[in-house]
Amino acid sequence: MRARQPIEYEDDNEEQAKGKCGEKHRFTCSEQATVPFDRAGMRQDGFVSDPTPVFAAEPLAWIEADPDPTTLKIIKELSANPQALAANFTKPMRFGTAGLRAERGVGPARMNRITVRVVADAIGRHLETLEVAHRGVIIGYDARPESDIYALDSARLLTAMGITCWLIDGPCPTPVVAWHLKERQAAAAIVVTASHNPARDSGYKVFGSDGTQIRPPTDTQIEELMTFSHLPSESDLAPLQEVDRIDLATAISSYVEAVIPKPKDAQHPGGQCAWVYTPLCGVGGETLELACSRAGINAPVRVESQFEPDGLFPGIPFPNPEEPGTMDQAYSVAEDAGIDLVLANDPDADRLAVAIKTADGWHQLSGDDVGLLLCDYQLSNTTGDNRLTASSVVSSQAVAALCALRGVEHIRTLTGFKWIMEPVLARPEARWVFGYEEALGYSVNDHVLDKDGIAAGVTFMKMVGDLRNRNLDPLTRLDELAAEIGLYVTSQVSAHFESLELESCLRALRSTPPQELAGSPIVEIKDWLNQPSPHNTNLLEFRSQGGSRVSIRPSGTEPKVKIYLEQFVQSPQDDLASARAQCDAQLESLGLVALSWFRTES
Repeated sequence: MRARQPIEYEDDNEEQAKGKCGEKHRFTCSEQATVPFDRAGMRQDGFVSDPTPVFAAEPLAWIEADPDPTTLKIIKELSANPQALAANFTKPMRFGTAGLRAERGVGPARMNRITVRVVADAIGRHLETLEVAHRGVIIGYDARPESDIYALDSARLLTAMGITCWLIDGPCPTPVVAWHLKERQAAAAIVVTASHNPARDSGYKVFGSDGTQIRPPTDTQIEELMTFSHLPSESDLAPLQEVDRIDLATAISSYVEAVIPKPKDAQHPGGQCAWVYTPLCGVGGETLELACSRAGINAPVRVESQFEPDGLFPGIPFPNPEEPGTMDQAYSVAEDAGIDLVLANDPDADRLAVAIKTADGWHQLSGDDVGLLLCDYQLSNTTGDNRLTASSVVSSQAVAALCALRGVEHIRTLTGFKWIMEPVLARPEARWVFGYEEALGYSVNDHVLDKDGIAAGVTFMKMVGDLRNRNLDPLTRLDELAAEIGLYVTSQVSAHFESLELESCLRALRSTPPQELAGSPIVEIKDWLNQPSPHNTNLLEFRSQGGSRVSIRPSGTEPKVKIYLEQFVQSPQDDLASARAQCDAQLESLGLVALSWFRTES
């Protein structure tokens, strides 16, 4: 490795840069240890540093390694506020439910070129430890700013380590990358994506050799190798021409041909359905249309303003189809075209949202509603005693009830698709037919061992066609299913709390749990912290005699409590609309009660 030359720069704050003689001081990163500090830890040159080793990486070392020419200016601006600099440099990112996600910025706590190089280096060393590095790594990325650069830096660093990388040469859906991982039997896959996070964020999703997102202890093993004592520089990267690439069009078409089945009939019954589609300025548009063509489904009416990938998400308040207002433009296009069905993928196309125009306006189906409809379709179009399904523990119990009625095994898992797909690996003799989580994630085949918004969208449209042949629509089918298995209505509430306060309230709930929900006695309490590792998590479930269920967990990415609510009515009356309205009111009240458990005396 080449010896690093200290970089030299001139402080443009003349008052801070003057020495005892009043002359402007030029200094280098190699002088870092000799620059004096005041009692507060503020360097006399204006940079903030703590006399104790609290930083995961020293800011001046970061400037030296970072190829971004704006880094020096940003760090100097942060140095005006010791707390701001500490926020960026003290605690490195850690793997959450779906990988690493953070705002773009400088330092180990933010997404940037140095951070992704450190993570890629840790992944490479982990693969070497497992002796699987020879199988190579698939790398893909979304359309957010710098995602292509992060992906290329990762590929160049791994290539320099002697690990073959296949970089998909253009922004593409996450399920496309996951399929290539499984198809090539590679050692790992990396997807540079922040999915549906705000536009300021970037992220890094990692898949293991089994085809699924990494789970414990793999994530912590990689974290332990993420050392910021050495910051990879350009000298640690392979030349651009040494990185193997997969043509984007080839990557997409090969996924579609393998994952999307052709219709058995020349004219699929759902082929003539009219619908509107938006990828929310993400990467799903081209792949979704190609998948529809293969499946014999009419191409959707595009939301043109949101069809081309644009990681700045212009005109979209929040690129998450669950958020109010995100699908308003799609509704407008649909109304202009006289169409009553809208589908949307999130920006990396691994999630699916559905909305239907009713007499009362646009009605967006919940993730649980779509999950029940897709499960019903999958069970109706498969056979066998070895069929297997799964859903996350915070999702509705309706799918489990439907599977029990149809004689199909169903498994409840921890939150996140890394857990939902685990039964596929644990039960290789079983036939996987469906998995889902309430946050709009669905698996409809075992070609991709992750949620797949493209395949789910095609499957949903096939289902719509079949229903229309029976003079039904998704909402009336939900009514039929409620009559068959009972009515399940779900809702969510959340609130921000300081982490220590949140943990204190959870401890109090565990030691002194509530005795009733909505006036009905609690008959079951399940604490998922008591489950055997690694299938334990900080989640509490309360069930009442009256059919209420409350599931509580802290968010994995912010100081926030998330509360999932469900009301079950075993034998709803003929007026299902009224029954649903009553359940909605009950859940609204129950949500306020649950939030009150987290209020502490000031």
